[in-house]
Amino acid sequence: MQYLFKEYSNRLQEYDYPYLVYLEKEEQDNIDDIYEKGFLPTRRRKNLFYLSRNIRINLNSFELTSENRRILKKQKNLTIENKEIADFEYTHDIAKFATEYFKTKFNKKIISTPKIRQIFEEQIFTNLLIYKEEEQTVGYCIAMEEDRTLHYAYPFYDKNLIGSNIGMGMMLKAILHAKEKQKSYIYLGTVYTEQSLYKTQFKGLEWFDGESWSTDIDDLKNKIKGDNEKLS
Repeated sequence: MQYLFKEYSNRLQEYDYPYLVYLEKEEQDNIDDIYEKGFLPTRRRKNLFYLSRNIRINLNSFELTSENRRILKKQKNLTIENKEIADFEYTHDIAKFATEYFKTKFNKKIISTPKIRQIFEEQIFTNLLIYKEEEQTVGYCIAMEEDRTLHYAYPFYDKNLIGSNIGMGMMLKAILHAKEKQKSYIYLGTVYTEQSLYKTQFKGLEWFDGESWSTDIDDLKNKIKGDNEKLS
């Protein structure tokens, strides 16, 4: 594996001179090991990973909480199918489905239609989780699956269901799916904002602090609070 460094915005008065750290996967590298080092795949191109404060669930320690069970009960008709992206027929309809979701959910274009096409056609990620209710497709999640890991990367669903608890239902179904497939970890993405703290409500949680995986959730919350105070 090859490490790449890119300079990022600095704060000279604070003596902060940050660099972004990337990793270029080489042929002999194991992607499970790359995740273990705290890297996640970019959507720029295949085999490029970035170091980040991200979160995962140790599935050996995971068990459902009463709140998890409440969500699953409400989403009892939601089913999940795991399909390799290489076997999935990409169409303009799925791009429209995704862009409408992101625009409605976040009130801005988080990811463009050409980028969605690139993710599918260049197989930047490996799998697609397909969610249905009574045979009707209501959501998807672009994912990375390896021997020991499943990365729940880019979920999107019917824009008309925004405001319901389907998002959490999809994530829980993916966690249970990964556990059933005897994965060691499921990765849930980055945690830098208070809005991302919903990912901390699961048992078996670990987060990457820049050097190692930590189970101290209070420390994570304090870091996010500190980040917000710096921006205010």
